[in-house]
Amino acid sequence: MLVNINRLFRKGHTKLNQAGVTLVELIVVIGISSVLLLSFMTISVYLYGDTVRTSLYAQLATESQTVLRSVVEELRQSSAIETTNKNPDANAPGGGWTTSNSSLILIISTPALDSSNNFIIDPNTGYPYQNEIIYFSSGTQLYKRFVANPAATGNTRKTTCPQASSNSSCPPDILMSKNFKTLSFIFYDQDDAVTTTIPDARSIKLFVQMQRKTFGKTLTFDNNIRITIRNLAE
Repeated sequence: MLVNINRLFRKGHTKLNQAGVTLVELIVVIGISSVLLLSFMTISVYLYGDTVRTSLYAQLATESQTVLRSVVEELRQSSAIETTNKNPDANAPGGGWTTSNSSLILIISTPALDSSNNFIIDPNTGYPYQNEIIYFSSGTQLYKRFVANPAATGNTRKTTCPQASSNSSCPPDILMSKNFKTLSFIFYDQDDAVTTTIPDARSIKLFVQMQRKTFGKTLTFDNNIRITIRNLAE
Protein backbone atom coordinates (compact mmCIF):
# COMPACT_ATOMS: atom_id res chain seq x y z
CA MET A 1 0.00 0.00 0.00
CA LEU A 2 2.77 2.45 0.96
CA VAL A 3 4.65 1.57 -2.22
CA ASN A 4 1.59 2.42 -4.32
CA ILE A 5 1.22 5.83 -2.64
CA ASN A 6 4.87 6.65 -3.27
CA ARG A 7 4.41 5.71 -6.94
CA LEU A 8 1.37 8.00 -7.22
CA PHE A 9 3.25 10.87 -5.59
CA ARG A 10 6.18 10.46 -7.97
CA LYS A 11 3.82 10.45 -10.95
CA GLY A 12 2.07 13.63 -9.75
CA HIS A 13 5.38 15.33 -9.10
CA THR A 14 6.48 14.50 -12.63
CA LYS A 15 3.29 16.04 -14.05
CA LEU A 16 3.80 19.18 -11.99
CA ASN A 17 7.31 19.52 -13.39
CA GLN A 18 5.98 19.02 -16.89
CA ALA A 19 3.30 21.75 -16.38
CA GLY A 20 5.77 24.25 -14.79
CA VAL A 21 8.62 26.47 -16.16
CA THR A 22 12.12 25.20 -16.73
CA LEU A 23 15.19 27.17 -15.71
CA VAL A 24 16.04 27.92 -19.33
CA GLU A 25 12.53 29.22 -20.00
CA LEU A 26 12.71 31.38 -16.85
CA ILE A 27 16.02 32.91 -17.97
CA VAL A 28 14.56 33.66 -21.42
CA VAL A 29 11.48 35.30 -19.89
CA ILE A 30 13.60 37.40 -17.53
CA GLY A 31 15.83 38.47 -20.43
CA ILE A 32 12.89 39.52 -22.60
CA SER A 33 11.26 41.32 -19.67
CA SER A 34 14.48 43.19 -18.95
CA VAL A 35 14.76 44.32 -22.58
CA LEU A 36 11.13 45.47 -22.61
CA LEU A 37 11.55 47.26 -19.27
CA LEU A 38 14.73 48.97 -20.45
CA SER A 39 13.01 50.07 -23.67
CA PHE A 40 10.04 51.40 -21.72
CA MET A 41 12.30 53.34 -19.35
CA THR A 42 14.31 54.77 -22.27
CA ILE A 43 11.14 55.94 -24.03
CA SER A 44 9.79 57.37 -20.77
CA VAL A 45 13.00 59.33 -20.10
CA TYR A 46 13.04 60.61 -23.68
CA LEU A 47 9.41 61.72 -23.49
CA TYR A 48 10.02 63.38 -20.13
CA GLY A 49 13.10 65.17 -21.46
CA ASP A 50 11.18 66.28 -24.53
CA THR A 51 8.39 67.63 -22.32
CA VAL A 52 10.89 69.51 -20.16
CA ARG A 53 12.64 70.98 -23.22
CA THR A 54 9.32 72.12 -24.66
CA SER A 55 8.46 73.78 -21.36
CA LEU A 56 11.86 75.47 -21.19
CA TYR A 57 11.55 76.72 -24.77
CA ALA A 58 8.24 78.31 -23.79
CA GLN A 59 9.92 79.86 -20.75
CA LEU A 60 12.78 81.26 -22.86
CA ALA A 61 10.23 82.67 -25.33
CA THR A 62 8.36 84.38 -22.50
CA GLU A 63 11.56 85.81 -21.02
CA SER A 64 12.71 87.12 -24.40
CA GLN A 65 9.36 88.82 -24.93
CA THR A 66 9.53 90.34 -21.44
CA VAL A 67 13.00 91.76 -22.13
CA LEU A 68 12.03 93.16 -25.53
CA ARG A 69 8.78 94.61 -24.22
CA SER A 70 10.61 96.35 -21.38
CA VAL A 71 13.26 97.82 -23.68
CA VAL A 72 10.64 98.92 -26.21
CA GLU A 73 8.55 100.70 -23.58
CA GLU A 74 11.62 102.48 -22.23
CA LEU A 75 12.75 103.50 -25.71
CA ARG A 76 9.34 104.89 -26.64
CA GLN A 77 9.51 107.22 -23.66
CA SER A 78 13.19 107.97 -24.06
CA SER A 79 14.95 111.20 -24.90
CA ALA A 80 18.12 109.56 -26.13
CA ILE A 81 20.23 106.44 -26.35
CA GLU A 82 23.53 107.21 -24.66
CA THR A 83 27.02 105.80 -25.11
CA THR A 84 28.05 106.69 -21.52
CA ASN A 85 26.17 107.47 -18.33
CA LYS A 86 25.94 111.15 -17.35
CA ASN A 87 24.32 110.74 -13.93
CA PRO A 88 26.60 109.61 -11.07
CA ASP A 89 26.38 105.94 -10.12
CA ALA A 90 28.39 104.80 -7.10
CA ASN A 91 28.04 101.16 -8.20
CA ALA A 92 29.13 101.63 -11.80
CA PRO A 93 32.22 99.82 -13.11
CA GLY A 94 35.53 101.67 -12.96
CA GLY A 95 35.33 104.57 -15.38
CA GLY A 96 31.53 104.48 -15.39
CA TRP A 97 29.12 102.79 -17.78
CA THR A 98 30.35 102.88 -21.38
CA THR A 99 29.62 100.93 -24.53
CA SER A 100 33.17 99.57 -24.39
CA ASN A 101 32.38 97.82 -21.11
CA SER A 102 31.79 94.13 -21.85
CA SER A 103 28.82 93.88 -19.48
CA LEU A 104 27.01 96.99 -20.77
CA ILE A 105 24.00 96.39 -22.99
CA LEU A 106 22.19 99.70 -23.32
CA ILE A 107 21.88 103.16 -21.72
CA ILE A 108 18.57 104.95 -22.16
CA SER A 109 18.03 108.57 -21.16
CA THR A 110 14.47 109.37 -20.06
CA PRO A 111 12.82 112.54 -18.62
CA ALA A 112 12.61 112.93 -14.84
CA LEU A 113 9.04 113.18 -13.54
CA ASP A 114 7.53 114.53 -10.33
CA SER A 115 4.72 112.97 -8.28
CA SER A 116 2.15 114.60 -10.58
CA ASN A 117 3.79 112.93 -13.58
CA ASN A 118 5.07 116.28 -14.90
CA PHE A 119 8.50 116.87 -16.38
CA ILE A 120 11.04 118.37 -13.99
CA ILE A 121 12.62 121.17 -16.01
CA ASP A 122 16.26 122.17 -15.80
CA PRO A 123 16.15 126.01 -15.58
CA ASN A 124 19.58 126.27 -17.21
CA THR A 125 18.53 124.49 -20.41
CA GLY A 126 14.75 124.70 -20.46
CA TYR A 127 14.65 120.93 -21.08
CA PRO A 128 13.66 118.16 -18.65
CA TYR A 129 16.28 116.70 -16.36
CA GLN A 130 17.21 113.21 -17.49
CA ASN A 131 17.23 109.95 -15.57
CA GLU A 132 19.03 106.95 -17.02
CA ILE A 133 18.09 103.30 -17.45
CA ILE A 134 20.99 100.89 -17.84
CA TYR A 135 20.59 97.33 -19.09
CA PHE A 136 23.63 95.26 -18.19
CA SER A 137 24.56 91.62 -17.86
CA SER A 138 26.34 89.60 -15.20
CA GLY A 139 27.05 86.11 -16.46
CA THR A 140 23.74 84.68 -17.68
CA GLN A 141 21.70 87.27 -15.79
CA LEU A 142 20.30 90.45 -17.32
CA TYR A 143 19.58 93.42 -15.04
CA LYS A 144 17.94 96.81 -15.37
CA ARG A 145 19.31 99.66 -13.27
CA PHE A 146 17.81 103.11 -12.79
CA VAL A 147 20.16 106.03 -12.21
CA ALA A 148 18.21 109.09 -11.03
CA ASN A 149 19.32 112.62 -11.78
CA PRO A 150 20.28 114.04 -8.34
CA ALA A 151 19.63 117.63 -9.50
CA ALA A 152 15.96 116.97 -10.30
CA THR A 153 14.12 118.14 -7.18
CA GLY A 154 11.00 116.04 -6.59
CA ASN A 155 12.28 113.22 -8.81
CA THR A 156 10.10 110.16 -8.27
CA ARG A 157 12.75 107.84 -9.64
CA LYS A 158 15.25 106.27 -7.24
CA THR A 159 18.68 105.00 -8.19
CA THR A 160 18.89 101.21 -7.84
CA CYS A 161 21.80 99.16 -6.53
CA PRO A 162 23.16 95.61 -6.59
CA GLN A 163 21.16 93.28 -4.34
CA ALA A 164 23.97 92.98 -1.80
CA SER A 165 24.15 96.74 -1.20
CA SER A 166 20.49 97.65 -1.69
CA ASN A 167 18.38 99.35 0.98
CA SER A 168 15.22 101.43 1.34
CA SER A 169 16.81 104.46 -0.29
CA CYS A 170 18.48 102.42 -3.04
CA PRO A 171 16.23 99.51 -4.15
CA PRO A 172 17.77 96.44 -5.84
CA ASP A 173 18.36 96.33 -9.58
CA ILE A 174 15.59 94.58 -11.50
CA LEU A 175 16.48 91.05 -12.61
CA MET A 176 15.10 90.68 -16.13
CA SER A 177 16.31 87.14 -16.89
CA LYS A 178 18.48 84.35 -15.54
CA ASN A 179 18.90 82.78 -18.98
CA PHE A 180 20.31 85.72 -20.91
CA LYS A 181 22.82 85.28 -23.73
CA THR A 182 23.01 88.42 -25.89
CA LEU A 183 21.13 91.61 -26.75
CA SER A 184 22.23 93.47 -29.86
CA PHE A 185 20.98 96.33 -32.03
CA ILE A 186 20.93 97.74 -35.52
CA PHE A 187 20.29 101.49 -35.73
CA TYR A 188 18.64 103.20 -38.71
CA ASP A 189 18.66 106.92 -39.53
CA GLN A 190 15.78 108.99 -40.93
CA ASP A 191 16.51 107.66 -44.42
CA ASP A 192 16.24 104.07 -43.15
CA ALA A 193 19.95 103.53 -43.67
CA VAL A 194 22.00 101.65 -41.10
CA THR A 195 23.98 104.05 -38.91
CA THR A 196 26.53 103.65 -36.13
CA THR A 197 26.00 107.22 -34.96
CA ILE A 198 23.51 106.75 -32.14
CA PRO A 199 22.21 110.37 -32.00
CA ASP A 200 21.21 110.00 -35.68
CA ALA A 201 19.12 106.89 -34.97
CA ARG A 202 15.41 107.17 -35.66
CA SER A 203 14.58 103.48 -35.46
CA ILE A 204 16.20 100.45 -33.94
CA LYS A 205 16.01 96.70 -34.42
CA LEU A 206 16.54 94.71 -31.25
CA PHE A 207 17.83 91.15 -31.21
CA VAL A 208 17.75 89.08 -28.02
CA GLN A 209 18.99 85.56 -27.49
CA MET A 210 18.18 83.42 -24.46
CA GLN A 211 20.05 80.26 -23.54
CA ARG A 212 19.69 77.44 -21.02
CA LYS A 213 21.23 74.00 -20.57
CA THR A 214 19.14 70.93 -19.79
CA PHE A 215 19.64 67.16 -20.14
CA GLY A 216 23.11 67.76 -21.56
CA LYS A 217 21.81 70.01 -24.35
CA THR A 218 21.96 73.77 -24.79
CA LEU A 219 18.64 75.36 -25.70
CA THR A 220 18.61 78.76 -27.40
CA PHE A 221 15.74 81.02 -28.35
CA ASP A 222 16.08 84.09 -30.59
CA ASN A 223 13.63 86.97 -30.78
CA ASN A 224 13.66 90.41 -32.38
CA ILE A 225 11.59 93.54 -32.91
CA ARG A 226 11.99 96.85 -34.72
CA ILE A 227 10.57 100.13 -33.46
CA THR A 228 10.71 103.84 -34.22
CA ILE A 229 12.32 105.89 -31.46
CA ARG A 230 12.28 109.53 -30.48
CA ASN A 231 15.94 110.38 -30.07
CA LEU A 232 16.61 113.99 -29.04
CA ALA A 233 20.29 113.59 -28.22
CA GLU A 234 22.58 116.24 -29.56
